[in-house]
Amino acid sequence: MIRLIGSLLMLAITAGGYMFFDYKMSARWASSEDADGLTFTEYLSGLSGRISGLGGSASAAGLPTRLADMMPKPPEGWTVRPAVPEDAEGFLPKERKKVDKKSLSYVQKTATAESGKGVEAVALTYEKGDRKVIIKATRYPNIIFTSFMAMQQRFELQMLSAQFRGTEFMTVRGLDVSEDLLPEGFRGRYFMADVGAQIHLRVLVPKRMADTELVPFFETLHVKAMNASVIDKREGLGEVPVIVLASELDEAARAAYVASLAEREADEATKSQEALTEAEAKAAEEAATEEAGGSLMDRLFGGDEETTTEAETGAGKTEIACKKDKNGVKRCTVEQIVEQ
Repeated sequence: MIRLIGSLLMLAITAGGYMFFDYKMSARWASSEDADGLTFTEYLSGLSGRISGLGGSASAAGLPTRLADMMPKPPEGWTVRPAVPEDAEGFLPKERKKVDKKSLSYVQKTATAESGKGVEAVALTYEKGDRKVIIKATRYPNIIFTSFMAMQQRFELQMLSAQFRGTEFMTVRGLDVSEDLLPEGFRGRYFMADVGAQIHLRVLVPKRMADTELVPFFETLHVKAMNASVIDKREGLGEVPVIVLASELDEAARAAYVASLAEREADEATKSQEALTEAEAKAAEEAATEEAGGSLMDRLFGGDEETTTEAETGAGKTEIACKKDKNGVKRCTVEQIVEQ
């Protein structure tokens, strides 16, 4: 019995220590994104989602959990290594004086694995002769997808789209991959996809590579493991062994494919907007409640004037009257108002 109590006590201490450490780390990340930081109440409201997310990953037995292990294996004849900024040079325009700097940065970032607090990123360069393919994956922290405080960041990640002109390209085991058609002068092709808006993929390939030559890279992308490692999982993603290449479809099949993509995108955008609206309404409601509570406390315990406050309760109206006596002590009486 004593051993059992000791074990339970040790478990409680360990769990409490973890929660304290996790809260401090979450609050530190939040303070860098929001001036008000993260309150303990907000932390608790997102804890259940974070725990369920961790449980989902753990229950997916045999699936990799590190982002680097989910990246594609090099196809036959190709080698792979960590990307360096210089790898992006061959995809940029030769003449750059008149090219927008944001456009250059947009492409150059693919070859860097820089990450912020709580962000995991990996960028790999695949090589075969003089050809290079750069694939980058970025996973954002769980707190963005479990806390109302970070709902705006979550919405922005959900709404990320092509910077120039997006077009359908491929669906890999349920994961939609689009191509962002780069401006004239760029010597590469740019592809993008996301898993639950939490993992973002960026792929940079030579302009002369045909669509079919890119299939071997996407074939070994571990979509199922990525889906298991995010908070907003999509049922069945990564489990269907089907790869659809848009350019290989006939006219009728492609029209149906494009319509299906548009429907999914519209549905996801609607859900994201509804979630943001709900979060903003809840935040406004909580702020109004706190303000009303603070105002009532001020009337009861602050100021020199006499005050009378009426409040609605489940039993009807309640009148709270406060008055200072000769000694400066404020006394309040509560009286139930019975309506005739």
